[in-house]
Amino acid sequence: MSHIGHLAKRFVSSWSREDVTEDELNMVQSTLTASEFNLWNQFGIADRRHSVEVAQRFAVFLPEASREHRAGVLLHDIGKVQSNLSTLMRGIATLVGPRTKRFALYHQHEKIGITMLRHAGSHTDVIAVLNQTCDAEVAAAFRSADNI
Repeated sequence: MSHIGHLAKRFVSSWSREDVTEDELNMVQSTLTASEFNLWNQFGIADRRHSVEVAQRFAVFLPEASREHRAGVLLHDIGKVQSNLSTLMRGIATLVGPRTKRFALYHQHEKIGITMLRHAGSHTDVIAVLNQTCDAEVAAAFRSADNI
């Protein structure tokens, strides 16, 4: 799927008000450390849903992935919470670029997320998923899972 197609699909699906299920929440909690789970809980409903959906696809692509890599996938968008943008404003920020402070924060979400994970004491392998310095197989499985 093209980058624009992925973004369009993500935009449309982000309007759903359906939160993760109890089983999905248990999977997240059993994968993340306590401090990582505290970060994950900062996500809004749409981001929690996206996080779980990407993690589920990643598990199909790479079932033997480590806890750290699965945690990195679950938290790959955590930096977006710092921009505090609505779904509509995220779409606009994607189209117009980093023209305002909050739009700039949104466009720097990977870097911000890495800092947040470092402060949370996350393992370097968790962070490696966000900055794409992980094993090539892990990176490819993550990109595929995130871009469907």
